[in-house]
Amino acid sequence: MSTYRIVIDRSLCSGYGTCADLAPELFEIGADGVAATRRGTTDDPGVFDTAAACPMGAIAVEDGPEQ
Repeated sequence: MSTYRIVIDRSLCSGYGTCADLAPELFEIGADGVAATRRGTTDDPGVFDTAAACPMGAIAVEDGPEQ
């Protein structure tokens, strides 16, 4: 099973919250209005769909463990 690392480019995030709506177990909107990960990695390939749904393109998903 693959592990995917989630990376958020905070300079691109505008806090729309789409990620937190689609995958609340992985994402949240912080007090600063910017998305953050609840967990830095997942084995759920659905994270690619969540990343693609980000209107600002601020979420990248990479193969491999968190660094």
